[in-house]
Amino acid sequence: MTLGFHTAVAISLGLYACLMLGMSAYWMTRVRNAADYLVAGRLLPFWVLAGTITATSIGTGVVIGAPGLAYQHGWAGSAYPLGLGLGTALAGLLFAATRRYKFMTLGEEIACYYGGNRLVTEFSNLSLFFSQLCWLTVQIMGAGSILGAVTGLSPAVCMLLAGLVMAGISIPGGLKTVAYTDFLNASILISGFGFLTYSSLAQGGGLAGIHRAVPGTYFSFLGVSSFGVWSVAGVILALVLAVIADPGRRLAMYSARSEAGARWSMVTGGLIVMVFSVTVGIIGMYAYKLNRHLPSPDQALPWLVVNVLPHWLAVVVVISMISATVSCANANASATGTFFVRHVYPLFRGRTPQRPVATVRRTLAVAYVVCTAVALHAGTIVGFVVKFLSITMSGLAVIILMGHFWKRATWQGALAALVVTPSVAIVLILLPGLTARHNPTIPAAVAGTIALILVSLFTARGQRSFQATAEALTQDRQAIEGEQIR
Repeated sequence: MTLGFHTAVAISLGLYACLMLGMSAYWMTRVRNAADYLVAGRLLPFWVLAGTITATSIGTGVVIGAPGLAYQHGWAGSAYPLGLGLGTALAGLLFAATRRYKFMTLGEEIACYYGGNRLVTEFSNLSLFFSQLCWLTVQIMGAGSILGAVTGLSPAVCMLLAGLVMAGISIPGGLKTVAYTDFLNASILISGFGFLTYSSLAQGGGLAGIHRAVPGTYFSFLGVSSFGVWSVAGVILALVLAVIADPGRRLAMYSARSEAGARWSMVTGGLIVMVFSVTVGIIGMYAYKLNRHLPSPDQALPWLVVNVLPHWLAVVVVISMISATVSCANANASATGTFFVRHVYPLFRGRTPQRPVATVRRTLAVAYVVCTAVALHAGTIVGFVVKFLSITMSGLAVIILMGHFWKRATWQGALAALVVTPSVAIVLILLPGLTARHNPTIPAAVAGTIALILVSLFTARGQRSFQATAEALTQDRQAIEGEQIR
């Protein structure tokens, strides 16, 4: 890289950061009460939601991990965004109707499925809260990796810079900032990766040229001949279940102006991400064509940026990659804040905070510090995410799906699923010699579902209805949303 390239990247990143921080400051002045900050007043239009859902789906795992998987196993890399897009569309079709209850968190929805049982509710709330901290760590990892590759700065400095900028964008204006900055980020990253895909095909001799340069197994359907049917299915299912149990996407649906807007923004965003899955497969295989000896598959896209792309395109792609990680960090931060003020704080203090917005802002500042520190010690992004999802998110997805579709499900059955699913996943990961040890999602989810069904059949169904629980939660929620900021 030349000095001119470094300068262009630094100036572009600086301008991008200033734009995002400026938008955050603007929307902070538009926040009138806690409802504005936490759920954007539940007035977000379809076009904004579709953009923010698209942007938050194409995060670090997609722009870094998925090309790395494609570098190793061809079209298998497309399974990562394909699972995210499929899960997003399904979540919109299946759960958009919950918008009518004006929930603030996914934890409230889960509580309604199981009559407000404290054990299930608090277990779910804490799990979902820590899941968002983990995802926030992933985004800082991704942004730090990108900055390190294009600037040559040390990992510690890059992680610190990423954490500081992300915090400055997401904390001041809450969900309003997240929604509108993510809409802009979606436009940036789709344009950037569109240019990159076109360049990869043009310079690589089209799909036929790339096909000739990679192992034949790479071009099998979703790379199953290279990665394995079990592994591909495990990645897709893990990510579909992760979206079903993702509090960030639920928060987006709850903040929609209407139920129809919630549904079709999710479906639209999911379809865009599924189409986007083709681009990461092409990019990863193009990197393999040019260099088969990268020290880490996660370096596939950063290596292309640094060593292959013309400077103008490299700068565009760097901004696109950073925008993807920032978008997801925004969503994770918003969900972290709402869960803390709605569930975690009351659990330990016995009451809701008197100043919810100030409490959320302080909490997020601490969260960014902790997640930045943890980011320095995590492994490869794909391995980190897939193992984490298998252990924590699959059980939550099981109880959400079963609670939604099977009215006979009991809180005892849900608790059994929450214990059995991660236990099976951990056993499969730790025991050597098992075919499923690297992708334990399928057997873990099946085991959790069976446990929920069996225990539910042998226990009495609760008497409190979904509607009655939702009405009780509304009373509690009003104490938080009513805070006037100015």
